[in-house]
Amino acid sequence: MTISTSSVFSFKTAKFPGLGKGGRVQIPQHLHSQLDTSNRMRIIPWAAAEAVAQVLLGRVEAERTPKSLTVQTIDKDGQPVLMASHPAQATWVNAGQTVRPYILLIAEAQLAAKHTELAERWGELLHTIDRHAVTLPATEDQLATLSYTAEFKDDLQRVLDTLYYTGKLYADTCSWITGPLSAPAAWTHSPVLLGQSPRQPGEPGADLSEEGRLTRRAAYGIRALLVGPTGCGKTELGKRVALSTGSTIVSLKGRPGLEDRDMIGFISPTLQGARWVDGPLARAMRLAQQGTRTTLLIDELLRLDAYHRNALIGLLDDVSATELKATLGVDVPDGRYYTLDLPGAGEVLYAPTRLLSVLCTTNAGSSYTQSGELDPALLRRFQRVMFVSYPAEAVIMPVYAKAATPGTARVAYALEVATRSMTVDQGQLLARPMNTGITLNFLAEVQDLVQAGLSETNALREALLVTVTPFCCELTDEGLPDPAAVNALKARLEEQLRKGLLHKAA
Repeated sequence: MTISTSSVFSFKTAKFPGLGKGGRVQIPQHLHSQLDTSNRMRIIPWAAAEAVAQVLLGRVEAERTPKSLTVQTIDKDGQPVLMASHPAQATWVNAGQTVRPYILLIAEAQLAAKHTELAERWGELLHTIDRHAVTLPATEDQLATLSYTAEFKDDLQRVLDTLYYTGKLYADTCSWITGPLSAPAAWTHSPVLLGQSPRQPGEPGADLSEEGRLTRRAAYGIRALLVGPTGCGKTELGKRVALSTGSTIVSLKGRPGLEDRDMIGFISPTLQGARWVDGPLARAMRLAQQGTRTTLLIDELLRLDAYHRNALIGLLDDVSATELKATLGVDVPDGRYYTLDLPGAGEVLYAPTRLLSVLCTTNAGSSYTQSGELDPALLRRFQRVMFVSYPAEAVIMPVYAKAATPGTARVAYALEVATRSMTVDQGQLLARPMNTGITLNFLAEVQDLVQAGLSETNALREALLVTVTPFCCELTDEGLPDPAAVNALKARLEEQLRKGLLHKAA
């Protein structure tokens, strides 16, 4: 069996009216799949368009095991239809001949690490949908509206041409079987088809946590700004997201007085003559240009001078492959690209947006040393702005428990939470609350004092004075922590000790 070519092109679907509903609609040459390098005319495979619509509408369920991929879709009568793929054996079960094979190809690209070009182009399509502020699964009205936008229309036609040629090349090598199938206990991997995280047991839908959202988007490139109080874990969140996608991390720490050489790079004199040395921006761009998935992590964005923040505005403007060829004269695969002109080096770097994520962090509030405010022109270039809060107790307590005894960790966490309502902006005495870093310093000092012979209770009292009070309390004219604020911290620590947290049974 093979895919029925006549059915594929004669199929009619009203899901994408901006493209048409059927017939011989030509795909422009610059959108053609690289799987077929001929210049022959390409026509939209309408059955493949219906398959794409079914996935984007959330009408396809998927479950992946180490040996097989089970997929469920809806037939023309509204009835569920099961099919399966056994990628290791190149076998399709109950695949049909018109729409269902293309659904299986999308599922294999997303869940079975197959069909590289399709996986890349599918990711770009999801990226474009997100840029238009459409949350997946979409509605039919949303798909219809998207189909009239130029960017979506181009990305959709890229996917459709790749789907057709992937099917043409792959289906002939596949064993097609019609056999009994049973549905799995859960459709854990359905969200992955839409670029989202797998469902956890009992979870009704996508992971909407900061980490879940960023991880989904970083899989095909993301520009995100993480905003929150110091010490709430913004940088660590960015690192976890980068590592979860297999990225190489390139870091840049914002600070006043940063020079171009510290950010972009510089020309260095050597015995062999002058040579260019990459700074963090150029290094990240070059890695992505060479095909390495990369995350550029910029800490404390608002501590960069406005001049260097303006440089980021230009970097975060992406261009099409057609524009890149017109300006630089280079042939690159279809997609979107970042560009960076290396000053004085006579070189322009270009990197596919799907391989380069840019994650920036900044502290929130006027109490932090920052260089001006965030320019709206820069802000609008971030596809995600996330307000990161302090880690939940269930997340951070295991970290604290590794740094000290369980009892000490409970006291320290309770004190940290208490300080959040003890600040000046809430009518209290502290300049700022404790954060994760300060709490870890506190616990380390407690452990050191216990090893020196103090009881845990006295170690907590002594450690408070050299780790927590210098950070949380405003300094007086004499350069000492405000006595009233220190006393407030001492009183709150004693309150936690009276509650018995130190010796509470686990």
